[in-house]
Amino acid sequence: MLEPEGTLFSVVAVAGTGDVTVTENGDKLKVVDPSALIQRHACTGCGVHMHGPVERDHAFKGLSFIHPERFVEDGWSPPGFTAFVSSIIESGVDPSRMERIRAQLRSIGLEPYDCLNPGLMDFIATWAAKKSGALPA
Repeated sequence: MLEPEGTLFSVVAVAGTGDVTVTENGDKLKVVDPSALIQRHACTGCGVHMHGPVERDHAFKGLSFIHPERFVEDGWSPPGFTAFVSSIIESGVDPSRMERIRAQLRSIGLEPYDCLNPGLMDFIATWAAKKSGALPA
């Protein structure tokens, strides 16, 4: 997604793919990287990422990652954590700022993770264990 200048993070929500509908200009959307797990559909005009379904065999298959600023309805859950926080270094953020950034996230009630939160990591591991036979399906 193209964030506004000076923005460090984007906000991403998760919904069932069957609950996601593109209501206008769907013909302008193109998958950014067909080899990626999340099939990010971006506008060919402005480059903004609109939604990203997971379609291949994965614990998140059937889910879509969407940007809440695109929501037209109220009532969605507020953000509950931050994931992949250290990835902002890759966009040029000085690593010496990370402690302060994580502290600021915690101060507003968003626990920073450099992966997914423990519940989602457990969900992925459970799916993998069931798939491999280590746990009953």
